[in-house]
Amino acid sequence: MKIDLNARVKYLVRRARRFSPSRVTGFARQIAHEQGKWMPAVAVDMLWSAAFHDTAFIDYYEADFAALSAKERRTFMTSLVQHHIAVRLNDQAAAEVFADKRRFHRRFAEFTGREWLDLGEATSSDLEQFAARHPVLIAKEPISREGHGVFRYDAAEVADWAAFYNELVTKGQVLVEEAIVQHPYLAAYCAGTVNTTRLVSYFDGNDVHIVSRVQKFGRGAVSDQFTWGGFFTMLDHDGASVGRGHSGKNNTFYSVHPDSGLSIVDFRVPLWDEVVALIDRAARVVPEVPYVGWDVAVTEKGPVLIEGNWIPGLYETRVTATGIRTGSRPEHEAVMTW
Repeated sequence: MKIDLNARVKYLVRRARRFSPSRVTGFARQIAHEQGKWMPAVAVDMLWSAAFHDTAFIDYYEADFAALSAKERRTFMTSLVQHHIAVRLNDQAAAEVFADKRRFHRRFAEFTGREWLDLGEATSSDLEQFAARHPVLIAKEPISREGHGVFRYDAAEVADWAAFYNELVTKGQVLVEEAIVQHPYLAAYCAGTVNTTRLVSYFDGNDVHIVSRVQKFGRGAVSDQFTWGGFFTMLDHDGASVGRGHSGKNNTFYSVHPDSGLSIVDFRVPLWDEVVALIDRAARVVPEVPYVGWDVAVTEKGPVLIEGNWIPGLYETRVTATGIRTGSRPEHEAVMTW
């Protein structure tokens, strides 16, 4: 899995422009404290890894590289490697269907399992009628990532539908969706947030391969993303947790959900076989974009798609959370060529 020279040079130029000595020493000091390492050695290793091993500082920290051997590190994906794969394999013009959530709804209508409204085409009266059917409204900015641009509204609190409609349009929250009612097993962990499953798939033209499996957990906010206080655990091939959950960006680990107290270590995705079957079908819809990170919500009636990300988003295990010292890179390399 080689990054071509042009991509590496561009990456190094970007890193050089954003280089901050205080950021390096800050990361190195925190890592040294957590891992019991000598801070200057950690800082040098971080810089070496960034320059010659395609490893951003945040990747180095989040994957616990300071605790891994060189051989073990080579089994982990990094942001640069993943971005390179996505750009190399995915047709970026075709990938626009994933960038705009309204286009995604239209293309993947058979998989999304919920009613939605495009305020670019609907009226305030349409919105009011929609709310009569769905009293909890999820409003989204159609082009957004990482949980940004997602909001939740209670229709009972709206007194003036024309004004509310104009407010949403002005804020760019022009995609309105029916709220998903998740599976009771998932709701027990955190009822206030839809706890989604992230599967990264690669379609080779014949078969769909799942190369990464993650369960995300929320803390009651509208999204389970990190930006909303969420965390995650990696999953095995049967949809079971491989260990403690973590947020990736700090040294807080979760053997149990901090709000409900339910075990993260013993977690298993409900209706797992149906989740995998859903991805197998969805991944074939846009074959020009074979490498996708899918967010799935499991309901009592079955799994539904939330969205697809043509740059899948990097999730890896942490040895300090799980004891697992092997990343997802071998699964990628086993099925991908470019």
